[in-house]
Amino acid sequence: MTTSTMQDNVCVLRIEGELNKTTVNQFRELVDAAVVENAQDFVIDLVDCTGIDSVGLEAFTQLHRECQERLGMCKICTLSESLEKILEVTRLNKQLELCVTLEEAMAALN
Repeated sequence: MTTSTMQDNVCVLRIEGELNKTTVNQFRELVDAAVVENAQDFVIDLVDCTGIDSVGLEAFTQLHRECQERLGMCKICTLSESLEKILEVTRLNKQLELCVTLEEAMAALN
């Protein structure tokens, strides 16, 4: 399950459980709704995320590209060791912007 909140004009997406082919549509719907509300910057908080598959990784890269196109930014924070390893193996850690904490991610956007 994914939830979204607005904090200082930043859409914070918090993923609980797994982000996979059955849950990614909710993630995309929340992103689309935030874009309609003129959100430019996003933070993906993975503190409660237990796993991610290739469809979820593609959703991250797509959001990252969309943010760049709109001159916004996308940060990913609070990754577990296993999620960090997934991003390292797929080399997405080089493409996506990772932060240790939510506070660090929010500060990097200001």
